[in-house]
Amino acid sequence: MLDFIQEYFFELLYTAFLLPQLILWCIIVPSQWKVERHHSTSNNEGVSVIVAARNEEHHLPRLLDHLVNQEYPEFEIIIINDRSSDQSSRIIREYQQKHNIIKEIVIDDNFGAISPKKFALSKGIPQAKYNQLLFTDADCVPASNQWIKLMTSKLSTHPLTLGIGWYLPKHGLLVEKFTQFETLITALQYVSFSRIGINYMGVGRNIAYTKALYTSGDGFESHKNVLSGDDDLFINQVANKDNTATIIHPDSLTYSQPPSTWKKWYFQKLRHLSAGHHYKLSNKLLLGALSTSHLSVYFIYLLLLPLNVANLLYLSLMLIIRLVAITICTRKFTRMTNTKFSWWFIPIMDFMLIAYQIIIGASSVISKRNTWI
Repeated sequence: MLDFIQEYFFELLYTAFLLPQLILWCIIVPSQWKVERHHSTSNNEGVSVIVAARNEEHHLPRLLDHLVNQEYPEFEIIIINDRSSDQSSRIIREYQQKHNIIKEIVIDDNFGAISPKKFALSKGIPQAKYNQLLFTDADCVPASNQWIKLMTSKLSTHPLTLGIGWYLPKHGLLVEKFTQFETLITALQYVSFSRIGINYMGVGRNIAYTKALYTSGDGFESHKNVLSGDDDLFINQVANKDNTATIIHPDSLTYSQPPSTWKKWYFQKLRHLSAGHHYKLSNKLLLGALSTSHLSVYFIYLLLLPLNVANLLYLSLMLIIRLVAITICTRKFTRMTNTKFSWWFIPIMDFMLIAYQIIIGASSVISKRNTWI
């Protein structure tokens, strides 16, 4: 037995580290990604669409044009204007004159709040007219005029609904492609895990929940001093397998542009990951295991390449199987959502994810940036 273990040590080690990846991409993700075949029947209850915005004069007109043209019987649009020094107020007032469903809430001072966005949302949510709340960001737009209908269609039975925010590269830059890929992998994971009852995150640019759920969970109070987390930490706090649903449909997405420089991308990722330290222990263990598995898959393989390992062909085959599985899942997603991603980039992007995990993971530990998100 000892001789067997020694002879196949590297093969056994590699397989052990690869196993979580194979379970994820060959079993969990493929079995859970099912598109909503038809527009879900709306519950027709009123909806408050809430957007926190600071100095978004360049994005607000496009967003408001999409929102006011939603096909939904009863809704309001709440723009929380958080200390803007540009022309945001003027733009909002111009739209208010044409559409009486738009409400502006002005934040003049955040009173030293460590998380200004949570502070803004906590001031806006109580003023929502309806129990059903739908959130997006000012630099996003809904994929269709059915967005409200789809994103709120399950709120009557599941008071928390997770949507998908998709990035559309504008210049074809590598940083844009990588951001799109990383966001895609993230969405594939959190939606798939949610559908088997494990909820650890969502994205604030496309999420819906009821005011009753927000109130019962005491809002953002337990993590108000954490810079980010108005989406994922709130989900960590209130979500369970019975109260959470997901929506996958081409018309339910929101679109936004990815960062155009690596510097912007870097600080965006720092903000997003600053909440990760506050996840539930079970969530941290799960994500840590997947991250370690991903890192080890390449690290061990590259370590063994110069050596005369008898089973290197087997190790190469297992690596290829994983990449093929990710490619199949990615292509399935793009077909279901009518989105596009160049599948031949996947091996390169997947390898780049390792550098991303190392650099951003280490930086998020030491960074203490307090910027508005």
